[in-house]
Amino acid sequence: MIQRLICAGFGLLGMTFAVPGKSQEPWKLETDGPYATKWRLEVIDRIRGEFVDWFDSNTRESTYNFTANKFQLGVRVLHPHLEGFVQFQDTFLTGLPKNGVGVGANYFLNTPETTQNRAFLRQGWARVKYGPFYLQGGRQLYSDSNQGAATHPALKWIQDYRLAQRLIGPFEYTHAGRSFDGGTLGMLTEDFEIAGFAFMPTAGGFEIAGQSTLTDIHVAGITLSLRDSKTFGHTLGRLFWTYYDDNRKLTAADNRPLAVRQRTRSEEIRIHTLGASAARLWTLEPGLLDGLAYFYGQFGDWQNLDHRAWAYGVEAGYQLPNTWGTPWFRAGINVGSGDSSPNDGTHKTFFQMLPTAWLYAQFPFYNMMNNQDVFAQLILKPHPMVTVRADFHWLKLHESKDLVYAGAGATSERVFGFNGFPSEGSRELAYLAHVMLSFKPFPFLCFNFLYAHAFGQEALDPQFSGRQANYGFAEAVVSF
Repeated sequence: MIQRLICAGFGLLGMTFAVPGKSQEPWKLETDGPYATKWRLEVIDRIRGEFVDWFDSNTRESTYNFTANKFQLGVRVLHPHLEGFVQFQDTFLTGLPKNGVGVGANYFLNTPETTQNRAFLRQGWARVKYGPFYLQGGRQLYSDSNQGAATHPALKWIQDYRLAQRLIGPFEYTHAGRSFDGGTLGMLTEDFEIAGFAFMPTAGGFEIAGQSTLTDIHVAGITLSLRDSKTFGHTLGRLFWTYYDDNRKLTAADNRPLAVRQRTRSEEIRIHTLGASAARLWTLEPGLLDGLAYFYGQFGDWQNLDHRAWAYGVEAGYQLPNTWGTPWFRAGINVGSGDSSPNDGTHKTFFQMLPTAWLYAQFPFYNMMNNQDVFAQLILKPHPMVTVRADFHWLKLHESKDLVYAGAGATSERVFGFNGFPSEGSRELAYLAHVMLSFKPFPFLCFNFLYAHAFGQEALDPQFSGRQANYGFAEAVVSF
């Protein structure tokens, strides 16, 4: 009730541009405080209606609509050497299916209520800065590959939407999101950033009760990022190591028989990921050429199996900034390894850990695991208030003897966070087309609209009775 009253008041005001899956930077109300501090009130409210027409199922509800609202209220204190932030979040969902498939069913799987409402501490952290050094501790949001933030707008877009959060992210697309309890330590200069981190994730994502810490999951790592600067030009580079372990004793999602997976559920998952990425812009008249590449290699233990896996991506684009609509054409391929045999003692499926998968799968029936995604993309800005993005994806399984995977990581102590089903020897997954329109009439108000259609292929047949599916949403985001 409190949330609905507040949302009704702030919803009339309208308030910042926001894209699902990415944290928003709001317009701020600020005042001077004692000891050379500034105090800032930050409010974000997002209301979204989603429609789901999933691949037909003979036993479960595949067509439904649901509505949700995410309200965030935060207070930030700024000082030349110290920053603190506390943010509370209230989430409300209604219209969830009791026996459904698809996005709405994930919320009901975590919390079996068709109408849900919870409030919790989303962030609460302090950051100490001394010269180029910083130390930040508490409950915070973390996005891999966002370190060493780019300054050129096109390169920043590539960093935010084609590199960041593939492995670790706050999952802002969902109505609960994900936070991380722990700390970061680093050094930031104009040319590079080096940082280490250690976290335990919170519950959240599709789990509406996001207050608790998942103490049986740990993630840590070191990243070295090269920034675009006067020294290096419009170039980004990154080297990193990340460690992930999960001791929740849950049945893992992989291509072994269910009985085998249940027998080994008490054994831990421990995975090391080593990776490198690079992105660059070149002036190529009459426009701007961009390219990016990344490679991730993984090793460790997948319960009683050795884990060896990899992923890579190569993308390129060309933007015409002086042409109407500033068209930006992009294309590329992203591949995550799959497992060719459930009986050879090695788990070879790339493990995505704790990503914001929606950034790379805007119709979220797939992710990077055992997946090959060849895509073409067009971004247009026909008016300063309007941005249009259209994508086409050709999706295949990397290994036909592995599963069709979906999910974006742990959501609670009870739900593993990834799921999958066998394709029975087929590799062709789907052809996917989607378009997103963002309309920003004021600095404090944005509307986002998404429509996606999937032309399913043979790999879906063992799980669904139909091959066609639709998904979309309309949302308003206000912030100050």
